[in-house]
Amino acid sequence: MTAAAVACLPVFFTGGRISRPEGMLFLAYYVAYVVFLVLQATASPRLTPFANTMLCLVIPLTLTGLICSVLDAVRRRRRHVAQSPT
Repeated sequence: MTAAAVACLPVFFTGGRISRPEGMLFLAYYVAYVVFLVLQATASPRLTPFANTMLCLVIPLTLTGLICSVLDAVRRRRRHVAQSPT
């Protein structure tokens, strides 16, 4: 649940709108989660490489993207506030 909340941060900063790339990313994460559940339920030998790939590659890339997205949203919001008349 915490990971889902963190993954939704860019959506919160964009006013609740999900762009196509964000939607595709959420769909890809859902598919990866279902694959993980199937591999786990069937006790597949492919579970360990899949989990390692998710932990070592996908999660760090996701965190980097989230940080960049949040920083960009904060910069845009500050720029908008600085430009608006008081």
